[in-house]
Amino acid sequence: MVGNASDRPTAVLIHGLSEERRVWERQVSAFADTMNVIAYDVRGFGTSPTGAADGTVRQMADDLAQVLSAMDTGPVWLVGFSMGGVISQRFALDFAEMTAGLVLIASSCVVGRAGVTFFRERLEQVERGGLSALGAINTEDARGCIGNGDEALIAEYQELRIRAVRDPAGYLNAGRAMLRLREEPIIQDLCSIRKPTLVVTGELDPYCPPKASEMIAEAIPESELRTIPNAGHCMHWEETGATNELVSGFIHGHG
Repeated sequence: MVGNASDRPTAVLIHGLSEERRVWERQVSAFADTMNVIAYDVRGFGTSPTGAADGTVRQMADDLAQVLSAMDTGPVWLVGFSMGGVISQRFALDFAEMTAGLVLIASSCVVGRAGVTFFRERLEQVERGGLSALGAINTEDARGCIGNGDEALIAEYQELRIRAVRDPAGYLNAGRAMLRLREEPIIQDLCSIRKPTLVVTGELDPYCPPKASEMIAEAIPESELRTIPNAGHCMHWEETGATNELVSGFIHGHG
């Protein structure tokens, strides 16, 4: 975890499935001059143990609340990517007093039929094959996340995803939490979020397509929706400058 205390806005960067806090290096270096930046490993990823996991996003949001309470940060900006965006939404609902605002990147608030198939297939493979199966999954999914075909970028992201999971239980817990959104969506609760919210989507995202972001933006009152042209799922890697400018500009514009 990296962070510091001052009067500047504090941004908490929340990574996606099969990632760890290192995924935000391009953002930490860009934001550190004007914001306090906290990047942490979600339960079951990186250096964070899986522990007594219950397969819910609510628990992941509570984990973050405990971390921030210990750090005495005051209200924070939640910058969540994919799964991290789901955690951000749940956090804003459960801990509104700790939330200054949200930036939701390539995220969703429900899981449709395609998502159910996606998660069930991967959960079954990991349940049978453990880390070996997970390595193959992450290698394949990493390629799908990078839409611009940059082989060096794909290789870097593949390496990060494979290293991010040391215990298959962490992936299984997070995957089950995402799958649970099928039966327990949060879209119906998002109207209760009364914090400045920016929703960012990649035009070519195959995993959380623009429609998913549109649903979030329509549900959260007065939120803003921005699309990054020609970007896939990992727009903060593919279009780092554009993404960083959007995030930083929104946070400082509402500071």
